[in-house]
Amino acid sequence: MEWFERTKPYEADLIADLNQIVKIPSILDPNTQSDRTPFGVDMARALAKMEELAVRDGFRYGRVDNMVTWIEYGPADAAETVAILTHIDIVPAGEGWLRDPFKPEILDGLYFGRGAADMKADLMSAYYAMKYLADHEITLTRKIRLIIGTDEENGWRDLPRYFEVEGEPTMGFSPDGAFPVVNGEKAFQTVQLRFANQTTGDYVLRRFIAGSRPNVVPGEARARISVPNPAQVQNEFATYLAQYPFLSGQSEVRDQEVRLLLKGVQAHGAYPQDGENAGTYLANFLRRFAFNADAKAFLDFIGRVVHDDIGAENLGLRYHDDVMGDLTLNVGVMRFSQNGQGTILLNFRYPQGVNVQAVTTQVQRHLGDFAATVEVWPGGMEPHLVPETDELVGTLSLVYAKQTGMYMNPRTSNGGSYARLLKRGVAFGGQFPDVPVTSHQANESTPVANLTRSMAIFAESLLKLAK
Repeated sequence: MEWFERTKPYEADLIADLNQIVKIPSILDPNTQSDRTPFGVDMARALAKMEELAVRDGFRYGRVDNMVTWIEYGPADAAETVAILTHIDIVPAGEGWLRDPFKPEILDGLYFGRGAADMKADLMSAYYAMKYLADHEITLTRKIRLIIGTDEENGWRDLPRYFEVEGEPTMGFSPDGAFPVVNGEKAFQTVQLRFANQTTGDYVLRRFIAGSRPNVVPGEARARISVPNPAQVQNEFATYLAQYPFLSGQSEVRDQEVRLLLKGVQAHGAYPQDGENAGTYLANFLRRFAFNADAKAFLDFIGRVVHDDIGAENLGLRYHDDVMGDLTLNVGVMRFSQNGQGTILLNFRYPQGVNVQAVTTQVQRHLGDFAATVEVWPGGMEPHLVPETDELVGTLSLVYAKQTGMYMNPRTSNGGSYARLLKRGVAFGGQFPDVPVTSHQANESTPVANLTRSMAIFAESLLKLAK
């Protein structure tokens, strides 16, 4: 019997369990952080739900510092461990959803909900792959450990701590990427620009807000401005939007201020070409007016220097590596307030051959009149590459080829998964090549058929790696 036929009967139960996880808004919540809930109450609820499933299905499990839950199958005393590296945290829902992102639904064969693609569905498919092996009492030589983090979308403070306590697994994969095998991941580094907010004269930028995370292309931007002729700004804004059919927005005059809302296309910051950055487009519109001082420099930098430039060519950072590809830039967060300090977060993904010093140096060189300080955010990662000759890469590649009928060479990704934390770690699934990427986007979804399709690939892979 083919593996997909073996896993298909699990579909209804898998979806029922997935629903329970997606309903929990496991987003970093500073308001409910404590020693027992280091990333917020909802994150702890999500881990507890996975532990509840582990108890139901008879798995060993444990927790590290209330940050990571592990669930295990196989000989407890095994010298070697095959890890499945996952995370249960998600990015904020954002705007543009047609339905409640935390009330999962199936429509036209697609499973909708925040986290459906990144990465609760793949977490559950991996869990059920392990459950399949346990249900059939398959004997293993290596143990399998599903490791569930809670800080992947933010500071990566969870799995490094897990490795300190539990040690590094022998090898593993993270189903937080794509099929086929992703044996290389570019570096990712966020650079922060901090600056004063002086804005005076006839044109005053009261406030500018876009983005919530450095690794998300902002889908919405807002500004409040004081100008001599509000009607002129409103008319020009309507004309500007008409030039770009993928943008929408509105304007209103309130309390002698013009308030602008511009909507672009939200996307994962690892693939900025999939989105339309609402923040840089709004700045690109506003820079035509006679703002001065810090407001002028702010609008010029994000509305000209880094606007619509995902290759960072205007920063002098365009770079290509034959193995790992191109450097990319996402302008993830933009803040300007007349009464406070301003911030811009630039998220870079780059291949081997580039380093963070080169990135910060080039940003500094291209600030122009922008009096900003350039700082490197903690938590960045260098490029990661596992040789194609490694047993891990070969085994996973062959399983994928066998089950899909198509061999595809290992490749490099712009995304950053927990796989890079292992010397012998790769990303593997659950994004199939023929499925549009919806991670971090409104109306995030995954095909229902791929839930057990991924489960089948994971189950055979785990069997071959741990047998």
